[in-house]
This record gives sequence, C-alpha cells and structure tokens, in this order.
Amino acid sequence: MPFALKTRHFGFAMVKLNRRIAALKPSATMAAEQRATEMKARGINVISLAAGEPDFDTPEHIKEAARKALSAGQTKYTPVTGIAALKEAIRQKLKRDNQLDYEISEIIACAGAKQAEANVLAALFDEGDEVIIPTPAWVSFAAMVRLSGAEVKFVECSERDGFMLAPDALRRAITPRTRGIILNSPSNPTGAVYSAENLAAIARVLIDAENVWVMSDDVYEHIVYDGLAPHILHIEPRLKPRGIVFNSLSKTYAMTGWRIGFAAGPKEAIAAAGRLQSQNSGNPNSITQAAAIAALTGPQGDLATMRDEFRKRRDYVVERTRKVPGWRLPNVPDGAFYVFPNVKELLGATVNGRRLDDGDKLAEWILDEARVSIVGGNDFGAPDHVRLSYATSMSNLKEAFDRIDAAVAKLRA
Repeated sequence: MPFALKTRHFGFAMVKLNRRIAALKPSATMAAEQRATEMKARGINVISLAAGEPDFDTPEHIKEAARKALSAGQTKYTPVTGIAALKEAIRQKLKRDNQLDYEISEIIACAGAKQAEANVLAALFDEGDEVIIPTPAWVSFAAMVRLSGAEVKFVECSERDGFMLAPDALRRAITPRTRGIILNSPSNPTGAVYSAENLAAIARVLIDAENVWVMSDDVYEHIVYDGLAPHILHIEPRLKPRGIVFNSLSKTYAMTGWRIGFAAGPKEAIAAAGRLQSQNSGNPNSITQAAAIAALTGPQGDLATMRDEFRKRRDYVVERTRKVPGWRLPNVPDGAFYVFPNVKELLGATVNGRRLDDGDKLAEWILDEARVSIVGGNDFGAPDHVRLSYATSMSNLKEAFDRIDAAVAKLRA
C-alpha cells in the first residue's frame, strides 16, 4: 500500500523544469506542420504550405554514396566533429562557393545547421550578453540565443527596406553588452537577399563593434534567382576572425531528413562547440556523412534544376498572393521558397465568435476553414504577416490558393 500511495503521489506531482526549458515554446513552423499532419491522419484533405522542405527527392548519386557506405560497414562512431574527408569537402565548398578559406580545425559537422547553431551559440554567449536578431527572422534563432543564457535584441527591418537591416538601425542597437548578430540571407521567412552593397554597409558598422560575433546563416544560399548570395565575410575579410558561417545540405540538396549541417569559424570557437557536441550528441550520422561528401563534391546540376522550378513557383505564388483580398506582398522574394504577405487588413475580424487578432490566429482559421496549412508571423517577429512555402507542386499551389481565396471571400462578405 505505501508503494501504491507513493506512485499515486508522483502521478499528480508537478514536474519542476529548468527555467529556460520551461519558457521554451515549440517551433511555430514545426507546430503548424504537425497540426496539418494530424488532420491528414484523420482523413482530412489538407494542403501544407507550412514546411520549409523541398519536395524534390535527394539526387541519386547522393543516395548511392549512402548505400555504398552502408554496404562497406561504415556504421561505427566517427570523430565527434565529423570525418576528415567530410571536413575537407566542406572546406572546398566554402572556398568554391563563398571564397572563404578555412582549415580543417575550423570546421565542425553536426546533425543539421540547427544543431551547429545551437552548439556555437551556447559556446559563445552567456548571461548578460545581447545578441542582435534582425526581424522578421527564423523562429529558432531567438530560442537558441535564450537557451545560451544571453538576451535577444530584435531590430525590426521594415517592409519599405525590403525586410533588410538598415545600417543606422544596427548602429543604434549596438550597446556595450552586444556580443553577436545573426544574419540570414536569403531570408526565412521573407526571401530577401542582401546585395553586396547592403552587406558592405552593414560591415562598416560591425567593423567598429570589435566584441561582436558576426554569424551568417547561409542555408538557402543556392536558392537565389539571380546569381549567388554574396557573403559578408568575403566582402569584409576583417570580420572573419570573429565570424561564424552556418550552413546545411537540407535545402540545397533536398536532404532535410538526412540531418547534416556544419559551422566554420575561429578554431577556439569551433573547438568549444565540439566539446559541447561530444557531450550532447556525439558525431553526426556516419552514413549521412558519406552522402554529404558525395553531395558537396559530386555533380551540381540538380541545384539549377530545382532552382528553376522554384523560380516558376515563386512567380506564380507572387501573382496569386497579390490577388488575395486583404493581403499585401511588399517584396518579390529573391531567394529561398517563401512569401511573407502582410495581412493586417484582415486582422480584427470576428468569425463565429473567433477573433482573428494576428497572423497566428488567421493562419489557424485558414487551416480550419480552407484546409490549407500556413504559418502565422508572430514568432517570426511580424504578427501582421503570414508565411507560405512554395516548396510543393504547382497543382498543390493552385488548389491551395483557390481554397484561400474562397475562405477570405467569406471573411470579407
């Protein structure tokens, strides 16, 4: 009986969580996709425009490299920060695509760019530090900064500036506590791509901020519709000693589920991230590492094929988005595969007792009413917006916008 009482007690006990974990929200993008998945499992016909995931298959030569690695028994632990051959492939990629030169000791391979970012941020920042995040911004940046113990300083990027950081706004945001800034070009969620001139102007501000780490998330770098995205560390090499490059194979090579990404930067920072990785996960998947080498060093023709298809979809989605009553698209995305319309004109409406106060509420209503999954802009730092991904088939896009048009017509009736 005492054992039974003790079990019952624990069954009703409150669980005390780490304060940072207790304050952590689920990823908004993943939560939207999860809800759509649950509805599909119940037999509801939902079209998802929520996930940031290419709908293309991983190129065959990459899959073949994985099969060969599996057949060869490459199924054991590897060095924590990745095998030497993968690091060399990453080194050559950075030199080829970004004109950046790194040593093997300055590179770490991780289970996706998200893990690379989380580990590096945890290694670099502490209580009392501030990290600047230009908004709208990917939903996980702020969460990872807060998990490091540092504070987030959001700097709003206006629609009239194409959702890009204004140098004067950056200068005003920097304080003696500022220890880092996260740049993302092409941008998730806006698709904005910084030009060389934009980056040079930002670099001029950062040169004077000697204690600020300059971190660049480049995961969409090859999904750019007019050439490659320039890199701030190439434009201003004096920032490289305190610069960090984050990247992933997920978007470029349609390898989202393979979970492989990397970071490159000063040896001391990368070594610290490696020590953390040795404790929290160990090496990235051994078979995936073999596939990643093939992706980075093999034929690159599939990149152009996917990019051309994304461009066609971008053009169609921009046209359809601008025809949705109450939606306003301030920029044509130059990269990535998202549109980020302003939906403020529709906010404040009440439907069947349900008040649509912000982008999150509107996205939830569109899922229920139109059976189309999109993501509200709240956690991107832009509650007057919603994000739609066009990483799906043209037939899905056409049907999705037909449904959205019908739903919004009811809202405005």
